[in-house]
Amino acid sequence: MNYSKIFFVFLLIFVVNSVSNNAFSQDLTNINQLILLNVGDEKITYEQLEKAYQKNITKQQKHLYMLPEDSLMDFINLYANFRLKVLEAKRMGLDKDSSIIEESKQNRKILSESYLFDKKVSEVEINKMLERRKYEFRIGIIFTTFNQAPVRDTALAYEKINKAMKEIQEGASFEDAAVKYNDDENLGKKSGKVDQWITSGKIYREIEEAIYSTEPNNVHPKVILTPFGYFIVKVYEKQPRNFVLGAHILYKLDGQTDSIHLAENVAKKGLQAIKNGTPFEEVAKQESSDNVTAENGGLFKEYFSRSTGFEKSKGMLDIKFADALFNLKDGEVSDIIPTDFGYHIIKRIATRPLYEAEEKEEIKKIYKKQYFESDKAKFFDNELAKLNFSINTKLMGQLLSILDTNASNINKSWSDSIPNNFLDKDIFSMDKKNYKLKTFIDLMNTQSNLRGFAINEEGIIRAIKKILEPDVIAFATKNLENEFPDFKQTLNEFNDGVLLFKAETMEVWNKVKFDSLRAKKYYEKNKTKYITDPTYDISEIYVLSDSLAQEIYKGVLKGENFDTLASKLTQRSGFREKSGYMGKVSGNTNKFGKILKEKQITSSIIVSPQQIENGFTIIKVNSYEAPRQKTFEEAIPDFASKMQEEYQKELSGNWISKLRTIFNVKVDKNNLKKVMEKNKN
Repeated sequence: MNYSKIFFVFLLIFVVNSVSNNAFSQDLTNINQLILLNVGDEKITYEQLEKAYQKNITKQQKHLYMLPEDSLMDFINLYANFRLKVLEAKRMGLDKDSSIIEESKQNRKILSESYLFDKKVSEVEINKMLERRKYEFRIGIIFTTFNQAPVRDTALAYEKINKAMKEIQEGASFEDAAVKYNDDENLGKKSGKVDQWITSGKIYREIEEAIYSTEPNNVHPKVILTPFGYFIVKVYEKQPRNFVLGAHILYKLDGQTDSIHLAENVAKKGLQAIKNGTPFEEVAKQESSDNVTAENGGLFKEYFSRSTGFEKSKGMLDIKFADALFNLKDGEVSDIIPTDFGYHIIKRIATRPLYEAEEKEEIKKIYKKQYFESDKAKFFDNELAKLNFSINTKLMGQLLSILDTNASNINKSWSDSIPNNFLDKDIFSMDKKNYKLKTFIDLMNTQSNLRGFAINEEGIIRAIKKILEPDVIAFATKNLENEFPDFKQTLNEFNDGVLLFKAETMEVWNKVKFDSLRAKKYYEKNKTKYITDPTYDISEIYVLSDSLAQEIYKGVLKGENFDTLASKLTQRSGFREKSGYMGKVSGNTNKFGKILKEKQITSSIIVSPQQIENGFTIIKVNSYEAPRQKTFEEAIPDFASKMQEEYQKELSGNWISKLRTIFNVKVDKNNLKKVMEKNKN
């Protein structure tokens, strides 16, 4: 087993998921630099132990110092054993082993790429979104769209949106321009005002940038281009984003004119009852048309944000309802609020702020789904620019005029039409290195990760970038250790893990082999534990009808041959030709054997019909074997893995004991006491 690979997978998952982890944010400066442990020449601080503890997915407390003293010591000893194994691996010279060095290089490539994009792309944008989502906005939009196919034609939409912008800049109101120029009919009717509050991650990115850079009651000064059309944005309001727990009483409309007045009148009576002292919850239970909330006194079970909806279900409330709810103070009850659903009396129960930890997890999902790939591509292009990447545009144009741009490179004949005198020309260059067209063609035809690329300009450029990707990533990650101390520490820990597992494989795992002599000693010591199951040799007649089963059973009791009846009547597939014979079954694990064991049957007998599955079974016990002590050979499957586990623990324990005689291990009791005192404070 490749234990270094197991460690690598675990560590990679950790790196990907916890680069941004802020679990270590608590102020521990007064204890961080205390040296708690000496292993050989290494002095290990509380900070090092705390960081190791934070990677433990089964940790009992938020921080290491919060553990009871015995648990804290257990962790320190585990860490000491880890360092002992690493030191021993280095003493054995494994860190100079060429195969381990090469493996570490390859693994660094994978780790560094994950870290690079997480740290320099994802984390930056996620933190920006987190900061932005502390606020929400009411906005207005003027939107002009353009045809996407067969040819993208933006001229008319561009002209129209610029007319709107010009009129606004010359003094016309945004609302009048929205009515006049909006291609969205509904937005036009509402003077451009959007019926929902907006926060980061809830609207197209270019529009979001405009919203967050514009003060309330102002129009963003520039026309915004998106893949779907042109936009002008006005910001009406900017508010801190809170979460509100609300309740309501609904007086529903049934679509009839008379019902409007009836519902309104009943709602007025309900509101007056509340003002006269009847509890809101009691009125809700008695009168609300909302069956889901009425039984809870009108209460919504989830907190609500105007821009992101309910916490879990993500459902949205009518904008009039939401605004009325948020205009109340905690404990206040609204006047009657009309919506398309009917008349509402609303109560604001409680308010809570945005929880950053929960919000960040939500943002990570949004970011990965909506933005990561495009941000990754932009970052990649920026790195390409640093390496002076360029494409021979003249040669590209010539190729596109020759090639079938509707095809792909799946068929290796895609390049047959290219003249030979083109093959030695440079198609692209990067970092002062030129790449010949013939090299590009060879790579397109031989590398599996380049198969299926379109033979048009976009496809060729994508293929070129794919070819250059390893070199670009190597360039972008070459200084990660200097830029990010955490990455250097993670990489060192990973390399230590590789060394540890290599040494442990040599000293323990390779020695854990099945030893017959050891096995026999183990068996003799524990043989009374290994007992055979009660075993029944059986035949069966299975039928679907209880009455038929009873009839067959009576016939057998009168002397009819069981096997003959089974060969004619059993309805279990494949068993007529066997005359119902099933062979030996366990009384502990087999469904038929369990029936017999429960009935305490220990002799040859025919059992009366028993209901089983979707029918009835008549079981004939041909013979019975009582439980007995297992022989050595029979017991091997029962104890082999446990014996090996105990042997592995014995070898590991002996190895650690040996290492503690080679490398001094000492816990600083005074500093440990200072750490424990922090928990008391």
